Amino acid sequence: MTKNLRTQELTELSLNELFQNHWTEVYSFAKTKTRNHHNAEDLTCETFIKAFLKIESYDPNKQFKNWIFKICKNTFLDNRRKASNKFSYLEDQLYFQINDTAPSPADQMILKEQYLKALKAIGQLNTDDEEIITLFYLEDLSYNQISADLNISYANARTKLSRAKHKLRDQLN
Repeated sequence: MTKNLRTQELTELSLNELFQNHWTEVYSFAKTKTRNHHNAEDLTCETFIKAFLKIESYDPNKQFKNWIFKICKNTFLDNRRKASNKFSYLEDQLYFQINDTAPSPADQMILKEQYLKALKAIGQLNTDDEEIITLFYLEDLSYNQISADLNISYANARTKLSRAKHKLRDQLN
């Protein structure tokens, strides 16, 4: 393919060659703009369509790559501007409702059952293990606070909690 696109007869073969030579670069550029594979593909296709329709306006004294990147950037900005002016559709609102992270009533019931099962298992531990598990998990005290409350060392608090967790795990399984 010659450098001068204006004098070159724009055949289907030459347009295909431009497309193949620059697709990857334009797609990569589009992906940095959209941060989405599917949107980047759409933007790349739209860019090449616009470029092929306006190929006569290409200045052969400039690099083709820069010209097509500018088309891609402008197309991206146009699409973004159009998207910000659109109304919110019902499908979009439903999409956000589906992604709600609040637990469903069924999940809440399961969590409550698991919580009650854990409390029952804690109640079956010996008094020392029950106390240290309660202080750490239910009262949310740190190792330092537990060691001060129980008059034991920090290391001893960690060891006792570790052993109590192991016993609790065995009871739950």
